[in-house]
Amino acid sequence: MSSSEPSSHLANYWKIIYVFLIGKSVQYLLVISTPPFPFDTSTSLLLDTLVTDKSEISNLANRLVWNKLLSWDAVYFIKGMIDSPEFENEFAFSLLWKKLVKMSTNGDNFYRILYTAVFYENIFHLLSCLVLYHLTLETFGSKRKFSREMALKTSILFVFTSAAGFLLSIYSESLSCLLAFTGVWLRELSVKFVSSKQFDIPWKYWPLYVIATTLCFTLATVNRTNCILLGLFYIFDLFQLIKLRHYKKAFLIPFLAGFLMFSCIIYQQYYIPFRTFCPQRGEWCHTQIYGFITKESLYSFIQSRYWNVGFLRYWTISNVPNFIMGFPNLIILVYSIIYFTRVYPINNLKPLCLISGGFLIIMIFLAHFQIINRLITFIPLHLWYLADRLVKKGQIKEGKMMRGGDDTIVKSYIYWLMIWIPVQTVLFACFLPPA
Repeated sequence: MSSSEPSSHLANYWKIIYVFLIGKSVQYLLVISTPPFPFDTSTSLLLDTLVTDKSEISNLANRLVWNKLLSWDAVYFIKGMIDSPEFENEFAFSLLWKKLVKMSTNGDNFYRILYTAVFYENIFHLLSCLVLYHLTLETFGSKRKFSREMALKTSILFVFTSAAGFLLSIYSESLSCLLAFTGVWLRELSVKFVSSKQFDIPWKYWPLYVIATTLCFTLATVNRTNCILLGLFYIFDLFQLIKLRHYKKAFLIPFLAGFLMFSCIIYQQYYIPFRTFCPQRGEWCHTQIYGFITKESLYSFIQSRYWNVGFLRYWTISNVPNFIMGFPNLIILVYSIIYFTRVYPINNLKPLCLISGGFLIIMIFLAHFQIINRLITFIPLHLWYLADRLVKKGQIKEGKMMRGGDDTIVKSYIYWLMIWIPVQTVLFACFLPPA
């Protein structure tokens, strides 16, 4: 590493922080500009129920900003940060995230808890940007100028993610992003992947791979279940080592890591809920297969029962607008997968392309499709596609060669973000769709 590289990275850190602060400031100003009375009454009912000193509700700062951040799922999160879950549907909202905030506040003052949660939301978002910077460097080669430009642009793009207003509030996404990016970065440091015939995980990286990445991926999944797709890294690495007949490494590194992650998730998704609710709960408990294992997890049952989540259930005429709202992220992720598998194939991006494909299948066929705008945040592939095209567009202006890609898609997506982020921020502050 040359002496200029540390100073170059430090300068990039400050650029990311400056952009982050400016972007967040503009978004919070948009929140302030919205009417003080939200469209939905859930926030008012929540405040009347949980705020002990009613005069705090009408406090100027609370009226202008803080109360407006309690829209949609934030209502469930703040309730869980103050009280223990009262109804089973409240178990669908990250117990890990709620417990983290609750442990940090040492009390039950409503607004202190809200301020703390919003602080964490923003800090975790910023830390995710900085971790993503290093993950990008490691993925694309830390000694190349191209990689540094890629890393900076990727991190800035993540500041302006399509999650928009949700990351101003108290949602659990930023924590999962931080854990997911950290886990992928640590795996990238552990794996040596030159080609399909040159794949290895050196023994000296066993603690980093088996303990550190497993901890990150498991906590990310406990926090947000969509992060279970990160387990595909272990399956991919397992098959790579088996193909090369490195059976001992295959068993003691990726298989062991995947088994530990799987066991922790089974414990959290099946064992704890079964011990908590069964047999008194009936219904879900009666789907027992063996011991505490049921046909579906409590989380899946709650999603199906209370939010009608299931195969093709969202495919109705009334939901066409919601599909349209998430369509830009569908397109950009499809192009990203094609780009990094066909146009500009990179070996160490193969598992992430598989994860992105699996994520799209879940979003299209099983989920409320518009939440792709929020859940896509734990996958950096589309950000790398955008950053790659932006960097190479700059290179062609300097007379350098540039690989092919559809820059119309890139421009259109960025223009969409420029409209979507402020509009969604205002809609969120007003408690208006999309959720």
